[in-house]
Amino acid sequence: MNPQQQEALLYLRRLLETPESDPAEIAGSYVTVISEQLLEFAAQSYKRDGIGVIEIDLRGIDLRTATGTAPIAYYPADAGSDEWPPNLEAILNDYDPAREAVVLLFQDRAIPQIFVLG
Repeated sequence: MNPQQQEALLYLRRLLETPESDPAEIAGSYVTVISEQLLEFAAQSYKRDGIGVIEIDLRGIDLRTATGTAPIAYYPADAGSDEWPPNLEAILNDYDPAREAVVLLFQDRAIPQIFVLG
């Protein structure tokens, strides 16, 4: 785990211990903690499927109690989805798939969050 991930893990633990923590902030910290794995997954998927996005679906999952499973999948850019935000296409056109990954995170009662990791 790199220093940024270690710091994010400590921060995530603090967020999870604080009942009033913002779920979007918790999810963002979660993405940072697993960023190395997401980058590896994206690189492998890009070689197989071309430019695309990793979707993490946290709807119905309580990160505080770690109940449920978090489906993580890679979708080629041309697969598209009605759930994808309109600005995702521009991001997919601009990122460098050789060294970056685009992550789309869904949560209950929140707009999808987009992360570009690299």
